[in-house]
Amino acid sequence: MAGPQPIDVCAADDAGRAPLPRLLAEAEAVFAIEFDRRMRTSEFPSLSLAHARNVLRQLGDEPRRASDIATDCGVSKQALSQQIAHLEQTGLVRIVPDPTDARARLVTLTEAGIRAQHLVRTLFVEIERDWAGEFGEDDLAALRRVLQALSGRRRVKPC
Repeated sequence: MAGPQPIDVCAADDAGRAPLPRLLAEAEAVFAIEFDRRMRTSEFPSLSLAHARNVLRQLGDEPRRASDIATDCGVSKQALSQQIAHLEQTGLVRIVPDPTDARARLVTLTEAGIRAQHLVRTLFVEIERDWAGEFGEDDLAALRRVLQALSGRRRVKPC
């Protein structure tokens, strides 16, 4: 006797609409592709959206523990360690031992990392401006309002 057939949860509903999780994931993928395309022609061609979102945005004037960054972003320490190692190899961050805890590492931006932060912000603004031109200011503003309302329901700090 055969069990129930699996359901394609990403398939369109009876009205032909794609599920929101699929649309949200695809929109993020389109943004990431565009971000990566623009980044490849910059001073920082190997910097990804994940690096920017998980590490660079978490760093300011003061060094931070890698474990705290991982907690704030909701990513594994292993994944964050790989991202930090890449950013250290490319000269965007510096890693130093935490003087208060020999087991911990402190992450701080280099001058290049500060430039990369500024570039990331510029690219975010440029991509959003281009989308506003393509889809209309009103539609983009409506999308932003809905997404902000939804993200306000989240209990973990989004990255």
